[in-house]
Amino acid sequence: MMRPSNQARANEARRRQAETGESYSSALAAVRCDRLQAADSLEAAAVKPGDPPNLHDVPVPQELPELVRYHANRIVRYLAQAVDEGRWADDDFAEWQRITLYKLTDGLEHLNLLIGTISAYLRDAGVPPSHLRRYLQVREDRHVQAFFTPRVEEHLAGLTRQPEPEGSVVWHSVGADIAAGQGWCDPDRHDTLEVWLNAFCSNYPDDPQALDHLPPRLRERVLALVPHLRIADRAEQDS
Repeated sequence: MMRPSNQARANEARRRQAETGESYSSALAAVRCDRLQAADSLEAAAVKPGDPPNLHDVPVPQELPELVRYHANRIVRYLAQAVDEGRWADDDFAEWQRITLYKLTDGLEHLNLLIGTISAYLRDAGVPPSHLRRYLQVREDRHVQAFFTPRVEEHLAGLTRQPEPEGSVVWHSVGADIAAGQGWCDPDRHDTLEVWLNAFCSNYPDDPQALDHLPPRLRERVLALVPHLRIADRAEQDS
């Protein structure tokens, strides 16, 4: 049985879908976003002396987007290998399941490390536990705490240029290189990944402004790539 709050969101999403013509999933995502913004507004209105600072007007620390790009690059690589295994081992089910699950769990390790490191960064910046629970979409603090593993604390220390914790293996060095944009971090490769993701996943050209947020050098590369990924669309237009 659907919870009352979920049913209310579903009903609101269907109304929005009927009004705007967008897909149900897009309408539901918009409803969730609206509700989160409304909750943030209520909390902001109730701010008292000594409460955590309002971060809405604070620029995003540049090491965080680069952290996302670093791990996204690793995750996409593992996903690509898992997808490709279906071509290489299509006649060997035992080999397929072994390699596919290895690659998927390797990707999951990077995803959990990424989520945990961002969450720990926000924790140290004074973001309240209630916000972290909401952002991580969990109900209890223990579910948030589960992300704060020793690897996460090591990775965060490197990212924020703090001393290397005792027993560190590699993630402190990786975090420090991400912050410096060198070594383990490869900004040029991350740019290429971002270009491909925007070319493949954006709503351009249906939304002419879909790429306007990108730096000009990346936007030009996306625009050069998009025609090569729209073969089916072009064939339909030509027929």
